[in-house]
Amino acid sequence: MKESWIRSKKWKVNPFQPFGPIKKIEIERYQSLIDWAMPLMEGLYSIVKGSGFLVILCNEKGQLLKSIGDPDTLLMAEQIGFVEGADWSEQSVGTNAIGTSIVMDQPIQIVAEEHYSEICQSWTCSAAPIHDAKGNIIGVLNVSGPYEKVHPHTLGMVVSAVKAIEYQMALNENAEKNSMMQRFLEATTNNMKESILITDTEGNIIKANEQLKKMMNLDPSGLEGKKIQELFTNQTIVSNGPIYLQNEELHVAVRPSRKNYHVMVDKIPIYKDKQWIGSMIMMKEIHKVRQFVNHLSGNQAKITFDDIIGQHPLFIQKIQEAKLAARTDSNVLILGESGTGKEMFAQAIHHESDRRNKPFIAINCGGIPRDLLGSELFGYVDGAFTGAKKGGSAGKFELADGGTLFLDEIGEMSLEMQVLLLRVIQEKEVMRIGGHKVIPVDVRIIAATNKNLREEVQKGSFREDLFFRLHVMPITLPPLRERKEDIPLLVRHFIDKLSKKLNKPFPDIRPDFLQALLQYDWPGNIRELQNIIERTLNRQTKPVLSAKDLPEEVFHLFSGQKEEKSFMHKEDIKKQAILQALCLFHGNVTKAAKNLGISRSTFYRQMRKFHITY
Repeated sequence: MKESWIRSKKWKVNPFQPFGPIKKIEIERYQSLIDWAMPLMEGLYSIVKGSGFLVILCNEKGQLLKSIGDPDTLLMAEQIGFVEGADWSEQSVGTNAIGTSIVMDQPIQIVAEEHYSEICQSWTCSAAPIHDAKGNIIGVLNVSGPYEKVHPHTLGMVVSAVKAIEYQMALNENAEKNSMMQRFLEATTNNMKESILITDTEGNIIKANEQLKKMMNLDPSGLEGKKIQELFTNQTIVSNGPIYLQNEELHVAVRPSRKNYHVMVDKIPIYKDKQWIGSMIMMKEIHKVRQFVNHLSGNQAKITFDDIIGQHPLFIQKIQEAKLAARTDSNVLILGESGTGKEMFAQAIHHESDRRNKPFIAINCGGIPRDLLGSELFGYVDGAFTGAKKGGSAGKFELADGGTLFLDEIGEMSLEMQVLLLRVIQEKEVMRIGGHKVIPVDVRIIAATNKNLREEVQKGSFREDLFFRLHVMPITLPPLRERKEDIPLLVRHFIDKLSKKLNKPFPDIRPDFLQALLQYDWPGNIRELQNIIERTLNRQTKPVLSAKDLPEEVFHLFSGQKEEKSFMHKEDIKKQAILQALCLFHGNVTKAAKNLGISRSTFYRQMRKFHITY
């Protein structure tokens, strides 16, 4: 009490003030506190009613929010300004139960002359601070009455009422948290891509998210409360007990339609205090799982027609044929020597087709042992053979479902495997090795080979019926030696790409460098050209590329043919000069023409004559 009086003097409180100060109050800010306190205040007043006492609620600053009491007592309080809005903090009226309980953060009873201000000395006041869940003072409950009716039990009643208010507020806060968590749970589950089902230990459905209802066309209002056995027939899902499943591939039938869904299932037991209280079941449609896996593993076409380089008229014609094939869903057979870009064309066709957003799966039929090719293409079930992965594995046809399967080196496939492939193409369904279940697949086939399949059919090493199934949209790619006009373009492209990769500046290209490349026959086609350019750049020490920088097999041929240059046909010399000038000046016709000492119009005329586009 002494310390409170010292504080009051320090704050220069006038002990003879006739009224307590009244300030404007934002009542809406404290409406929640008032709502929770009022029932307890009314209960407390019912005990002291008729005895001249007031029950008062204040905010955390000591400002009066609500008063309940006998009419005569309310009138007495009004005469000293002890009304709603009054500031009864220690700083305003000195030592008093309301203000001092806030400063001390504990319940207190102040009687008669213990009050600092004379206007309070005819009262006895008992007050206790109200705390929120974090322990912060959010208000004060006070009971005031005539000083001669002071009783220590009064403070005990106030403290009990405050505890009841705090308890009710804590319950409400927990209820709000639970409600919020429920809303968070619903928002989370409904926005997950997986279908989710939560059941209790009896198999009753507690929660089903929107994705499950959409996937299986179920009535949203009719799932909660049902037994899981009423919804599914598959025993792995409906079996009770704390069963744990992870990435289990199942065919699930839904009652009453018995429609079958091919799904990946996770079943996770839920525990509370080490006691099993239910399970969470997550289901993902298998085709979406595979689509995601294909995306992560890079089973997507990355090449477009814009990435394919070449301006030779014959090559442009092949690109047009490929674009026509992309507009159809027919099978495509790409023919051509090794290194001519067959897979690039396959990817570009897929990328341009209606299946562009679905998987592009490539498999080299000649690079996989015959014994393993079947399991790679068609998949296998658990235990199909020694070393088979537990749970089995999907084959390339299943992984490519909805998209494109690129069968490279199809000419290397054994006759036995050709029979199985033909059946899948005809029936559009696959059966895993060791299994009995037929799985429908929707796959577009693009096959490629460097063999003459007609000759292979005549030899008996390739089935004629399979040949005609594949040979619907044939595209024969020309070797590089038949479109040498594209070599300067390809050279610039590879040098640009590889210089960046090797962190080297783009070098100057001497005419003899291009001339050497143009005279070489390129048995390995574009793949060999890229290899030669990479080898040359890796060994390059100067910022200039000349014929001497090329590998021996190319330079030796060039130097050996130098003697024969005078015997070259005049028209061939002109054509090579045009190509070299274009490449040397990066396609700038004005500079190329000036270098050759001819006009731009003559240069353009020569380009048209030799079918050169740049």
